[in-house]
Amino acid sequence: MIKSTEQAYNTIDTKAQGIPYEAIDYLRNLDSNEAIIKKLKYAFENAYKGEVYYSNELRIMLPAPLWYAVVAEKHLHMDYANELLNLFSVEEDWDLLNEQAVYLVGLMAKKFPVEFVNRVLEYIEGNIDKESKTPYIFSFEALYSATDDQFGRIFSILDLENFQWLDHYIRILGDIQHEGTLEKFKEMLPKFEGKHTAVELQYYIDVMEGRELNFEKGVAFCEMRDAEWKNHYQQMEAVFSKSEAPIQTDKKVGRNDPCPCGSGKKFKNCCMN
Repeated sequence: MIKSTEQAYNTIDTKAQGIPYEAIDYLRNLDSNEAIIKKLKYAFENAYKGEVYYSNELRIMLPAPLWYAVVAEKHLHMDYANELLNLFSVEEDWDLLNEQAVYLVGLMAKKFPVEFVNRVLEYIEGNIDKESKTPYIFSFEALYSATDDQFGRIFSILDLENFQWLDHYIRILGDIQHEGTLEKFKEMLPKFEGKHTAVELQYYIDVMEGRELNFEKGVAFCEMRDAEWKNHYQQMEAVFSKSEAPIQTDKKVGRNDPCPCGSGKKFKNCCMN
């Protein structure tokens, strides 16, 4: 039985197999405070850092950041907004953490529609400027909660060059269909003649002009997923019972091989120590 915050933290930080239901619920039921927000921020900041969440004994990345992301559903705060978005700035294959982070982005945007959505737009613009190919596509979830005043900036992003995820961005705006979207898509169409982007634009133009009758409007993921976290994760218990973690390595890692934690360092200079 979990009797203290520290016990809950220790359970989540060290559990390699199974889902720590009791510890997660204990933390979710606490009143939000500076200490727990700081803990969540630390988990997101270090989610892919082997020196924090890699187990040398088990040779796996521990799933603690995922469980803290579930805890965060009840402790939404702008203090960890940057760290949450930066979960999409690494090319790691951890689908469950990405999915949970997308869910959190949706909740954050609903609670802080001006401040958080502006932070997301800044994040998107920065990635486009760097010609990034990382999965910042997942941050687009926040657009569903954008305010009317933010759509000028949202539309201006469509004009930026080297936008890796432009087609998906168009799809999100095609779902939202905010006033001005049709005009903007028509303005863009000639620029992309002969490219797949033109197909996406024309499709949503047809939708908004009533020529596409089979259109099913999409909604934010946070509106689709079961709001009760246990209902969602109980469906995936096998993932955590049959294997020891969503990210793991079975092969032996040499001293001079890249560290399996994803830090980019040699194993001897990272988790081996």
